[in-house]
Amino acid sequence: MTYSLVVKDPDQPHFGVAVATKHFAVGALVPHLRHGVGAVATQAATNPHLGLNSLTRLTAGMALPEALQATLDEDPDADLRQLHGVDAQGRSWAWTGSGTQPWAGHQFGTNYSVAGNLLAGPEVVAACVASLEASLDQPLEVRLLHALQAGEAAGGDKRGRQSAALLTIREQPFPWCHLRVDDHPDPLSELQRLLQEFHQPYYQDFICAIPLRN
Repeated sequence: MTYSLVVKDPDQPHFGVAVATKHFAVGALVPHLRHGVGAVATQAATNPHLGLNSLTRLTAGMALPEALQATLDEDPDADLRQLHGVDAQGRSWAWTGSGTQPWAGHQFGTNYSVAGNLLAGPEVVAACVASLEASLDQPLEVRLLHALQAGEAAGGDKRGRQSAALLTIREQPFPWCHLRVDDHPDPLSELQRLLQEFHQPYYQDFICAIPLRN
């Protein structure tokens, strides 16, 4: 019931997750990010423990595929899940369980992973990937939004629209950008409005003044 993108900036250890769905408050449980480590999205029959445990394993030094697979191995309902992520080296990996609802699938490569279920078709994932690959010169937040919009233009969640989220993390242990649209008839348009507000000088001055560390 969701499509999501997990992306690393090609030049810096900055990570982002963007997600859209026909469901309430998708940003509450799907995206998981840790500065200097990586980012993970858990969806389909969403289990946030998968995101948290995967990041714990990555922090401990486990390689990304092994970290995500070990986390899935602990889940008796892994066939109902989608789990995907990217690490600080730009390595990515994705899982789509055999019990996820069609169309369900994923595509991953250096610095990105895209996955979705209950989609209009594989063209949704392909459109997101094409947008990411064509926007390498853009800020990470803009790339994520444009890729979500490309996925929606290709059909998105076949049931419709309700919520979306866009999170990025830099050097701080908390998100640099944390935008959520929990319940809206056109969540991506609202997300675009919020991102424009995020880029306003008054907010950028505010967030840039926050210390990197306590």
